[in-house]
Formats: sequence, C-alpha cells, structure tokens
Amino acid sequence: MCSVALLEDGDLREFYVEEKNVNRITGNIYKGKVVNVLPGLSSAFIDIGLRRNGFLAAADMLEDRTSLVRSGRVPTRLDVKPGDYVLVQAVKEPTDTKGPRLSANLSIPGRYVVFMPTIDFVGVSNKISDDGMRSKLIDLLNKNRPNPTCGLIARTAAKDARESDIVEEIRYFENMYVSLLDKYGKARDVALLSTDGNLIFRTVRDILNSSVDEIICNSAVVSERLKKYLNENLAQPVKVTLMEDEDVLKKFGVLGEVEKLLRRKVELPSGGTLIIERTEALTVIDVNTAKYTGGTDHEKTVFEINCEAAKEIARQLRLRNIGGMVIIDFIDMQNPEHNDEVVDILARETEKDRTRTRILPMTELGLVQMTRKKSGLEIRSLLTQPCDPCHGSGYTQSPGFLARKIKSRLTGIFDDDEVTAAVVTVNPCVFESLARGDWFESLRNKYSDKLVYLVSNSDVNPNSFRIGAQSNSVLTLPDSAFLLS
Repeated sequence: MCSVALLEDGDLREFYVEEKNVNRITGNIYKGKVVNVLPGLSSAFIDIGLRRNGFLAAADMLEDRTSLVRSGRVPTRLDVKPGDYVLVQAVKEPTDTKGPRLSANLSIPGRYVVFMPTIDFVGVSNKISDDGMRSKLIDLLNKNRPNPTCGLIARTAAKDARESDIVEEIRYFENMYVSLLDKYGKARDVALLSTDGNLIFRTVRDILNSSVDEIICNSAVVSERLKKYLNENLAQPVKVTLMEDEDVLKKFGVLGEVEKLLRRKVELPSGGTLIIERTEALTVIDVNTAKYTGGTDHEKTVFEINCEAAKEIARQLRLRNIGGMVIIDFIDMQNPEHNDEVVDILARETEKDRTRTRILPMTELGLVQMTRKKSGLEIRSLLTQPCDPCHGSGYTQSPGFLARKIKSRLTGIFDDDEVTAAVVTVNPCVFESLARGDWFESLRNKYSDKLVYLVSNSDVNPNSFRIGAQSNSVLTLPDSAFLLS
C-alpha cells in the first residue's frame, strides 16, 4: 500500500492511499468502442477493455455543467452508433455495481496548466485571487494556445512559475496530444492510450508549491526519482529526505490521525463533538456541545463551538475525501450575524481545499447545505471493508430479536409430529444470553415432549443461527450442547 500525507505545521491536512495491486483508472485516456446507445437516457455504454463498460452521457460532451453559459446548450444526444470508436477519458472510478464514468472532453492536468484539447476556454484557478496575476496568466495562455479551439486553465502553481516553464509545459501537451491521436489511429481495437501516473507523482504534481519545505520518503528508489523530477520541473527544487529505516507515518503521528478518520465521532479540542454519518445519497454531520460548557452566556457558548466545528468540518471533508452532498446540522443560534459568521468561517476554510466546494446560506433550522466535487474514493472505503456479521450496517441483532426468530422457526419444525428434538447452533456472543433467558418458556409449555439443545459455534454469524431437526431416539451432540429446560 502506497501512502502520501500532507502536514501543515505538524497537523495532518491531506492523506491519500492507493493499493499497489489496484489499478486506478481516473484520468486514463482510452480508445473505446460503442457497445450500446440509449436514446432515452441520452447516453451510451463504451467498452474500454475493463470488466464493466463505461458510461458516457451526452452532457459529458461538455467540460462541466457549469460551462453552459460558455458552450451554448447541452447536447441532447450522442452522435454515435454501436461499433463506432471514440476517444474518451475516465472521470470516475467503477464500483461494484457500475462501470466507470467517461467523458469525451479530455482534461489533462500538468504542474502549471490543465490542457483541454477539445474545449475552447481559457481560465485561471480560483485559488489565484490577485487580479493582476490572473490577467497576466490569461494573456500568457491566450498567446501560447496551440490552436484557437483548445483550452487551458492556469493552476495554482502557475503564480510562482516562470513564464518559460509554463510555455514549455503547454508545448509538451501540444506534442503529447499529437502523439495521442497517432496512437488512437494506429490502435486496431479498444486500447489504453495514456495513464495519469502513480499516486506519489500525481500528488507531487498537484500539491507541490512554494509553501512546501520538505518531502520525506522511506524508499531510496522513489527518493531518487523525486529528486530527478523536481530538478527538471522546479526552479528551486524542494529538499527530499530519505528515512529508509523508519516508519515515516508513525514518526510524524500520521497513523494515529488516520485511524481517527475511520470513526464516526470527532472530538473537538473544546470538548464538543462532530458525528459524521455517510448515507447512500449524502453525508450528514451533526454538531454537539457534548462536554463543552463555556461560560454563562448560552448564545456565546453555542457560537464558539459552531465556529470551532466549522473549521474542523472543512478539515475532515478534505482528509476523508468526502464528496457529493453534505448536510451540516449546527447547534441553533439566535443571532443571525452569528449564523452568517459560522458559514463564512466554513467557506474560508474550504478555500484551502483543492477540490471544488459550494456552500449555501444557513437555513432557519440551522442546517447548512454544501457540495464537494467527488474525486476518487473516500478514505473509509479504501481502508475498511464491510463487516460480514453486520453486512456493513455497524450493528448486530440483539439476542432478544434473534430468540424471537428462533422461536418462530422452532414452532414450524415442531408442528411435525415426527420431530422429537432440535439442535440450535448460534455464535458464542449470543449463546449465554439465549441459554439463561426465559424466551423458551412459552415454547416449552406448548411442546412439552420436544427437546431443544443449544450449541455454541464461532463459525456461525452473530446475526444468524442454524437449526437441525431430529427424529431419532438417540442423538449425537457435541460436549458443549446445552439442554434448554
């Protein structure tokens, strides 16, 4: 497993992990083949050589839905038919039930610019707020566009770069695209044309800026490759330190912080808490005072903890890589100015996030709705797997409910006059409760001539049980069998 952590003043701000034997496809460019066109959904399924076909919607012929004003109207249909070949890029990873999301508009990120060969648009990252710098970069990009129909966006790192470096990267993309089209033409069938690189170099490309002082690595091979990359791409290369014999993540306290990211409860320094719950459609975050008491002024106390929570929520969204819709339930405040200030703090903190976010004003119920663009998998899905006993719910059934289901099954079994006994096998965690409970009393009164044996077996799921009906006069039972009476 490969991991990358970004620390700011000793605090963990971003964390990424990637299994070495798992192929990430987001950013990859393919020659795909149209398998099926769905006119009713204005979409098509594209074979790109994976287990599941990719999904290409007509709307994905645009750079983004926010570009409607620039691009005119959303295409209502795809001008393709089964058997056609298309140049596409994976923009979303496949899941267990869905294939990857594809786009026909390529977006290729570099260190200083994003190259979009099929979109006529020039822009600058929102992270660059200086108007003079924005105008300077737009003029530079317009002047050096490979052709009037392609697009360029200056990334945040461009503000500290030399003009010659930016121009050199644009020329690199121009040549790369020509090579890409050549590969597309020569490929006889579905083919992978370009990949987005591994986690380490993608992260260095995306987050390295003038504020980074040092890169610490525990691999000599990767360390040398990083030094070479930085010397070739940065005017003032960042220091690379090799710590080959140390657990780097443990040394800097990253492992402990990452373990906290898997919990639903987040402790705030003041004693308040956040409860983070993930659902199928959205993420819900509840802010609680918990142990925080503050002073005698209730409004001030609530305002202070909401402000603290707003900062931590922005950090948690970034660290956990939570995408999609997010609903935040802040503690109710009476002062409208306090409501606005809490939302402003949340907005300022999310500006540090490289992933695009959108925040709406607080509602009368104290709820804040926001969205964060989905990019890759949430950290929890990378570091955990569904629990077999609870099927991913986080809960197992209570012994009382399990006993109720066992009674129902036994009633059906004992209605057969030939059955004289039943052996009920359960998990050890519920065996004691069922052995000493009075749940069996009503069943014994009704079927006084029937015997029920309870057996403990760790192979049985805590949410389940096994029942074996017996009609023999002689039973073969394990030593641990317990006769319910």
